[in-house]
Amino acid sequence: MLNLLHLTAGPHPILRFPRPAPDPAARATVQHAGDVQLDDVHAGDVHVDDVVVCDARWRLPTDTPRARAGLAVLPTGPQGAGPERAGTALRELVRAGVVAVALAPSASAVAAASVAPSAEAAARAAGVPVLVPAGPWDADEILSRVLRRQLTVERDDARGTARLLTLSASLVEQAEGPARLLREVAARTGGPVTLVEPGQPEWDRLAAEQPWALEEVRNGRVRTAAVPCGDQELVLHAVGRDRPHQVLAALRRGGWPPHLRRLLAHTAGQVALLDCSVRHRRDREVLRTALRGVRVSVLQYLMLGNWEGAVRVAEPLARLGAAEYGVGEVLAAARGVVAVVQRAPGEDRTGTAAACEEAMGDGGLVVPCPADPRHVIVVAPQSPDGRAPLALLRPVVEQAPGRLAGVSGPRPWSQAALAYGAAIRALTAAESDPEGIARDFGGSSLLVSLSPRARSWAHQLCVGLLKLTEEQRSQAVPTARRTLSYGALRAGRLLGVDRTTANKRLRLVLGAMGLDHRQVAHRAVADLAFQLADLPVPPDQLPEAPPTLRALLREAPVVDWATRELAVLDQAGDASRLLAIWLAHNCRAGATAAALGMHRNTLAARLSALGARLRLPLGEQGAAPYQVLWLLVAAGQVPVTAVPDPVAPGIDRRPGTGASDAQSTASDA
Repeated sequence: MLNLLHLTAGPHPILRFPRPAPDPAARATVQHAGDVQLDDVHAGDVHVDDVVVCDARWRLPTDTPRARAGLAVLPTGPQGAGPERAGTALRELVRAGVVAVALAPSASAVAAASVAPSAEAAARAAGVPVLVPAGPWDADEILSRVLRRQLTVERDDARGTARLLTLSASLVEQAEGPARLLREVAARTGGPVTLVEPGQPEWDRLAAEQPWALEEVRNGRVRTAAVPCGDQELVLHAVGRDRPHQVLAALRRGGWPPHLRRLLAHTAGQVALLDCSVRHRRDREVLRTALRGVRVSVLQYLMLGNWEGAVRVAEPLARLGAAEYGVGEVLAAARGVVAVVQRAPGEDRTGTAAACEEAMGDGGLVVPCPADPRHVIVVAPQSPDGRAPLALLRPVVEQAPGRLAGVSGPRPWSQAALAYGAAIRALTAAESDPEGIARDFGGSSLLVSLSPRARSWAHQLCVGLLKLTEEQRSQAVPTARRTLSYGALRAGRLLGVDRTTANKRLRLVLGAMGLDHRQVAHRAVADLAFQLADLPVPPDQLPEAPPTLRALLREAPVVDWATRELAVLDQAGDASRLLAIWLAHNCRAGATAAALGMHRNTLAARLSALGARLRLPLGEQGAAPYQVLWLLVAAGQVPVTAVPDPVAPGIDRRPGTGASDAQSTASDA
């Protein structure tokens, strides 16, 4: 909006004050509507909407009965004088909406550009700022130049407003707060523009000056207020619909012209939109975090073998859209697969999870693994051909070089934990697969090769768990099983308990079974017993006494399985000896490296290479060492006496049993 400063300042002024105006910084008072005593100190803040040329008697044109914040160009006589009743005419102009006058010399006096002191005095007496042309221009030329300047100013204002709207729109898209917008508005208005609430220093400062106005606006009794605040004018706007409101506070010297007040009103609306955008983004993140927590809970129930609990937790998700409804559809299937996708080196796991969600659509449960920051777990129902999850995840792996995926074979949801272990083994195999994705069919497990009679042995061993209370069994046994499979740290994160609790429950359960939780061989026996106990005992085996584990491990199918699996190792080397010594030292890296005379890093590299051949993650805690133990025992490279068997009568079950035998065999090897 045009003001007198636009006409009197800058390199090309159109008008000037008859005498030099003091520095604007010296202004000490603010003029309000209805005040008539104005001087040149702050006359430059007067804003102009209409520009009109009056007749010789200083009357508005007949087609303009009133002016809106008008600048009246007043022609003067040959000596620069006004009409006889100049004072009366000027007061009429003020009543008609004129806020400033420019005294234009007559055509004969243009060269002198002089104005009679009487005309100037009359204008000042009427209470309006008085200006004179900055050049030798008559009234028509002044009108033409002022209108051109007004057009320029209005165009610049429109562009500035458009920039603010564009900025606000971009901030809405980015869900940013209003800080940048308020800085831009402050630059446009020439004073501070802030968003205030109780408890902020700015609120306290303004409340010391105008407490009533702030409370009125904040509580919604008025939407806006304009009040004096020291030597400035304070404009307050309520922001948003909900009470109590945030308050937009703007200060400015020289008052607030209508166009800047409109700008503040629009700004309050834009701030409300930005605040809604920020709140929406925050609420969306809260919802996403909650949904991730629910998905993790569903996964944890599955890992505990509690399918019913997983279904109960997933029920509320059905109302949150197709993707979440799909979780219930996954659980409704009788069987399914578990896949573990590993992010590429240097990649943010969020991107991997998003790719998995896009690939699975509403046909899978995608959960960032709570145990390993590199992994994303995908749970999907079994497809009729058994190949759909693998086909869906293959493009995910191909999207980013370095991504890997391991997929389990189909299992009932009560065995989701075993499926997860199979997926981890497949992930290890995928490291050496050109496609970066592998599937574990379970055919290389000892479980497949053991005689059905082994199930009665496992049930007999698990009888010891009856020593525990029902509450202990319901809590400790599932945790102990997962701790055996994945190690205390990973199991604790998967199940939502701490590492200490996981170890305590493992010690309690293995103690009831007559085993030592500190020994790898004892943990291997417990893990095997739990897996076999999940299978029904054949009816023809129920009356018979259970066989011993050592007898089961000597059977031909088991020996054949071990020979076949160990064939992938370099028999000319010392791979079996290294693994035997590693097991003999309870899989402790430092002791094993010292016994072998090598550095710990060298040992880690050797174990990783052997694990890749055997498709076992030997570098991680969990069930991989148990599989190695069964292979070496069945192949005769570790004596069968290294394996404790609490079911066999007369066998030593003291903690540490079997370690010396394994060490002896390893030394002989």
